[in-house]
Amino acid sequence: MNKKTDLRIIRSKHSIKRAFIELLNEKGYEGITIQDIADKAMINRNTFYLHYQNKPDLLNASMDELLEELNSTLNLCSSSKSPVSGSKLEQLMQTILERIQDSTPFYKALLLDENRIYGFQSKMEEIIKNTVEDGLDNTPLKISKELLLQYIASTFMGIVIWWVKNDYSYTPKELASQFGKILTHGHLKAAGISDD
Repeated sequence: MNKKTDLRIIRSKHSIKRAFIELLNEKGYEGITIQDIADKAMINRNTFYLHYQNKPDLLNASMDELLEELNSTLNLCSSSKSPVSGSKLEQLMQTILERIQDSTPFYKALLLDENRIYGFQSKMEEIIKNTVEDGLDNTPLKISKELLLQYIASTFMGIVIWWVKNDYSYTPKELASQFGKILTHGHLKAAGISDD
C-alpha cells in the first residue's frame, strides 16, 4: 500500500511541475495562479497544497531540483581533482550545455528576459565557479582567482542565455569547443584577429 501512495505522490508532483513549467513559458511567473497550475495538471487545489505551500515554494523546489541535478552531474564530471585545463573546462561546459538541452522548457522559462526568474542565473554561476575553483586549488595564478572565476562563470552564462534564446543553434559539443577556444586563446586570437 505504501508503494502505491509513493507512486501517486511522485505522479502528482511531476504533473504539477510539468504544468508549472508550461505555464511559465506561456504566461510568465507573475501571470500564473495556483488554479492555473491545478487546472493544467488536472488536479484539485487541495492536491497542490498537499505538496507545496504556495507558488514561490513550488518555484524554489523546482529550481533547487534542477540546480542539484546540474551540481551532481558536474561533481561526477570533475571528481578527479586534477588541475583545470582548457580541455577539462570544455568538458565541464559541454556537460552543462547537455543538461540544459535536456530540460529546455524550464531553462527557457528561467533564463530568458521575458520570463527571467531572478536569482536562478546567479545560482548557476555559483555552481560553475565552485566547480572550476575545485580544479584551481594549489594552482599558482598570475591574476586574482576571484576575478578569473567570475569571468568564466559570467561569460559562460551570457553564452548560455544567447544559446537558449537562439534555439540551440549549436550542439553542446560545438558550443563548448568554441567557448574553450575563447578561454584558452583569448577572444581576439580565437576569432583569428591579429593583435597588431
